[in-house]
Amino acid sequence: MPRPNREEEGAYHDRPILAKTWKNKIWFINGDLVRVKHIHRSANMVYWWNINKDMKGSMLYSEFKKKRKKAYTVREAAKLLNIHSKSLPRLVKQGKFPKAIGSAPGGETGWQIRSYYSEDHIYAMREVLSETHHGPPRRDGLITNNSCPTLEELRYRMGDGMLLYTKADDGRFIPIFNETI
Repeated sequence: MPRPNREEEGAYHDRPILAKTWKNKIWFINGDLVRVKHIHRSANMVYWWNINKDMKGSMLYSEFKKKRKKAYTVREAAKLLNIHSKSLPRLVKQGKFPKAIGSAPGGETGWQIRSYYSEDHIYAMREVLSETHHGPPRRDGLITNNSCPTLEELRYRMGDGMLLYTKADDGRFIPIFNETI
């Protein structure tokens, strides 16, 4: 049977099919790493597996949406903070950053166990980085750190903020964050 032309297929078939990934299924709830198994929207229920406590759980979907925090892998957290992914474990060993929570019972981390940071962890790490000076000391004692993202920029990168651009007199486009308007 010959395949129909694109004009005959209609608008429905032109849309790409978005595959569900593990990314939108792993969250933090009350500090525990959970994997969403099923969302029953008509019953307003979410069924999940608590990875750290190794047990099933459920809650109202509306409550889940309020309490959930995004989970970011170590590589994603490093990218959000403008640092190299190998620098993150070094800073954890130095005691500057909190340890990532592993996807094993008890939150253990190890070889080939995916580890995650929550939104709160990333905001705390950004605060530590913003207070860290790079380069030779300044005469006035101020902190120089051009690589650390601002709080508004971090919110935008995490999907919570809005970014607008304005055109300068010389033709450059300058980003303006929603919080500064």
